[in-house]
Amino acid sequence: MRLLKGIISLLLIAGIFGIVGLYSQIVDLGVVSTFFQNLLLQSDWLVYFYQGLLFVLLVLTGLIFLLIVFKPVTKKVIHIPKTMGQIDLPVQTLEAIARSSVKEIVKTDTVQVKVKLSKAEMANIDVILSDLEQEAFLSKSKQIREKLILSFKQMANIEVNKTKIVFKKQKNDSTVVDNKKGTRVI
Repeated sequence: MRLLKGIISLLLIAGIFGIVGLYSQIVDLGVVSTFFQNLLLQSDWLVYFYQGLLFVLLVLTGLIFLLIVFKPVTKKVIHIPKTMGQIDLPVQTLEAIARSSVKEIVKTDTVQVKVKLSKAEMANIDVILSDLEQEAFLSKSKQIREKLILSFKQMANIEVNKTKIVFKKQKNDSTVVDNKKGTRVI
């Protein structure tokens, strides 16, 4: 992070220096204009440096534009219209609904659920289970998917676009204890 901040600050300093130099060539600023005229006459590398800097800034601006345009739009709250008004369900509530419906089948506390809402108000659900329980839950994966689709339809009136079940490896705490040095008593 420090490296990124350093690069950005150097780009800003070079940009400010270049802008002041260009402005001093347009408007007479006295000593500043003379300094930049002498600098340009003495060093040709400065022109190439600023051409490269402008090219880098063009590439970065293009990448940022592409990230903004092609980033998938996700919502944090879904709005359900009712006869008396509107109900707003945040993503945390939808994750709690999914977690409780999965816990009815899985019966373990190591379940993690992530819900992402698409622009068309459809839910993408990721269920993360531990790797140790993989064999026990492979046969229940279809049942988990059906339960999630049914609970989202009944409780929140939301359609489920896709459901992904991921088995995550657990970290071993025993390797940390083995690598520690024991205390020495003299």
